[in-house]
Amino acid sequence: MGMRDISVLVLGAFWLSGCAHISESFIPIDDSPVNDLSLVAQIVEDPDYPVLLRGLDGIPLKSVRVQNDFFRYAYLLKPGHHVLWVMNAPYGHPLVPQKMRCSVIEAELGQGARYRLKEDIGMKKALLLRDDTGATVSSGQLVDEPWVFLRSCRWQ
Repeated sequence: MGMRDISVLVLGAFWLSGCAHISESFIPIDDSPVNDLSLVAQIVEDPDYPVLLRGLDGIPLKSVRVQNDFFRYAYLLKPGHHVLWVMNAPYGHPLVPQKMRCSVIEAELGQGARYRLKEDIGMKKALLLRDDTGATVSSGQLVDEPWVFLRSCRWQ
């Protein structure tokens, strides 16, 4: 097989992967069941203006995930009152000084409902929206605004 044939195969594989359906991964946070979504609340991050979930009810998440075109996920939580630690998603250019906005959102999450974390760029606020209607459920209170290159968020 020549170099030209390999190039065609690689380009074809990339083209086909763009057409493939990407299934969503479920990440249970507080021992939520993954086999029946009607029993849990789901939280996803907005694809255009994401706010990243970094902690739940005073406990930081163990890993950092950032959604992209090839990896989609939803956090699963037990319904009820929760305190979400969230931060905006700084753009990925290390040479441009930028600040993170760290917020705390308190919300009552319904069973079987799906929510979306989104940043209101103009107001510089973190929002929790109903994913089906786009209605605002709660907005975040800014608690910290550190430089990206100095440290992470101080939630308390």
